[in-house]
Amino acid sequence: MMFEIILMAYLAYRNSLRAKLKGKNPVLWAFITVGAYLVAMIIGGLIVIFNFCKDAININNFSSLDSKSREAATQQLMQALQSNPLHLLTIELFGVGGFLLVRYIIDRTPDKKTPEVHWMDKLGSNE
Repeated sequence: MMFEIILMAYLAYRNSLRAKLKGKNPVLWAFITVGAYLVAMIIGGLIVIFNFCKDAININNFSSLDSKSREAATQQLMQALQSNPLHLLTIELFGVGGFLLVRYIIDRTPDKKTPEVHWMDKLGSNE
């Protein structure tokens, strides 16, 4: 858990620096990066659960009204995720994919405009 928070903060910092170079609000882009990281991790978690852990978990228990069956399904889910570290790595890589998506969007935005100087205005200066 601590590793994810440190990684998320570092990736948000990296995207905020990139946004600052483009003349955009760095705090806003850091929050967008954190949001994209979390959303991508949730999507990755759902993909892992529904595709890779489907045989170890009774997913129907999550929708039941009985709290004991939901608790049992949660225990099965935690056991399935902890038994194979590739599942957790896959979820983390989805989060990094969210960071990369925001980085791509920042890179595609145009740079900060510099004021254009007309050639007639340059004639009077000593440059």
